[in-house]
Amino acid sequence: MPKVNISIEVNPSIFLKNPTETSLGKKIIFHSISLFNRIGFEEFNFKKLAKEMDSTEASVYRYFENKYKLLSYLVAWYWDYMHYILLMDSRNVRLPIDKLDIMITSLINSLENSNVPDYIDQSGLHRLVVENATKVYHHKKVDDLKNNGFYTNYMKLVQTLSNVISEVDNSYKYPMALATTIMDMSLNNEYYLIHLPEVTDKKDCKESDARSLTNDMIQYMVKKLLNVSKI
Repeated sequence: MPKVNISIEVNPSIFLKNPTETSLGKKIIFHSISLFNRIGFEEFNFKKLAKEMDSTEASVYRYFENKYKLLSYLVAWYWDYMHYILLMDSRNVRLPIDKLDIMITSLINSLENSNVPDYIDQSGLHRLVVENATKVYHHKKVDDLKNNGFYTNYMKLVQTLSNVISEVDNSYKYPMALATTIMDMSLNNEYYLIHLPEVTDKKDCKESDARSLTNDMIQYMVKKLLNVSKI
């Protein structure tokens, strides 16, 4: 995987020490993505992570206070990078509806075929976010965490999508709600197609087809809502 220099901004309140600034910190990011995906958030702890990366628990605690903040960091990194990808993919697109179409497709395909830093497993990070992102937002201390900037990256992406939705149809009353719905569906529908197909309209979906089917569904629903199906 090629090395790239991309400036991703994650609120400093999430971490104790910026993991991207040291080789140890980058190892924590790389191995935590792998371990979260292999054993799940519930079974994950810093003792297991330290063993995974042949280090000590104390070294991990120098960077993150607990596993929730580590997960929050990974999810925030994902959303900030996705914001960058959406802006880059749509930068030369003139028509708002075409821009929205591209942004939805880029959002669903996530980090696929993108040049992420070498300490990021792109498919692994996407899988982690699909399975765990809601744990970051559905939290008893959500209001305090919001005030501390935990969700800045998520809200920035919502605002960008909302602005494009308003460009497509300035009479649509709920652009922010539609933007958050698109982002939620981009994760949840893929998860349901793979794990709970009984609650989807494609009960015989192959895992390899989950993203394309999700893209088709969201594009269809959005264009129906915005009355742009004939544009």
